[in-house]
Amino acid sequence: MLGKELYLRAESPLHKADPRLKIGGLVGLGLLMTTVEWGGLLALTIAFMILLGVSHIPPKAFQAVLKATLLLGTFYTLMMGWSWGEGWRFWEGYWTMEGIRQGLMMGWRILLVFLLTRIFSAVTLPSEQGVGIAFFVAPFSRFTDKAADFALLITLTLRFIPLLLEEAGLLYKARLAKGSLPSGWPGKVRDLAFLLLPLLRITLRRAEELAENLVARGYVSGGYRILSTKDWERSDTWGAVFLVLCGVLALVADGWVSLPF
Repeated sequence: MLGKELYLRAESPLHKADPRLKIGGLVGLGLLMTTVEWGGLLALTIAFMILLGVSHIPPKAFQAVLKATLLLGTFYTLMMGWSWGEGWRFWEGYWTMEGIRQGLMMGWRILLVFLLTRIFSAVTLPSEQGVGIAFFVAPFSRFTDKAADFALLITLTLRFIPLLLEEAGLLYKARLAKGSLPSGWPGKVRDLAFLLLPLLRITLRRAEELAENLVARGYVSGGYRILSTKDWERSDTWGAVFLVLCGVLALVADGWVSLPF
């Protein structure tokens, strides 16, 4: 599990898209799926299927997403479907179709959120993610220097996540080399927990080295500048049009299915 990479190299249109477009699409679609009902969610699901088709991401990359969605969706359905009156005992409650429907809707939203973030992380390099976020944060630097510091913080965090995953993978492989691994899940979880302390030490060492490098380069608060981004191409414009159409269709579908017939 620790050895799996978030970014998957390919030559798909999504991989070549501008980071600003991908960041904007992530935020826009993420906000939209939290407001629409099942008609809008159906339209967004179709849009995500189209994105999956052009992203060239193998299906096995979504195994963890499906497992997490199944677990959380079942939990929310059970919790929201069971109802009991005020003063009643919990075990004297009853199942309600409205609660089950709300739980299924919550599971559907969770699935779409996980799919969206997985597609985004699979087609966008950590460095590109930081540049895209910094682009949208940059206008706030006119009002406060902390905006530039926040952009730098996000950029460095995204850049070092793959490095920490790589360090965690090396620690896990070193543990495998020692042999005598536990066979049950409790033992495996305990084994992974023992890796947290050395991983924390590595993280602190990396942070100290990074701070020394920033000081050596004369960095001061508010001195962060956005790195150069790729030129905006015609394919990026078509991608923006596609995202806008997806949002409009989701809103139209959501309003259409809610009309009384």
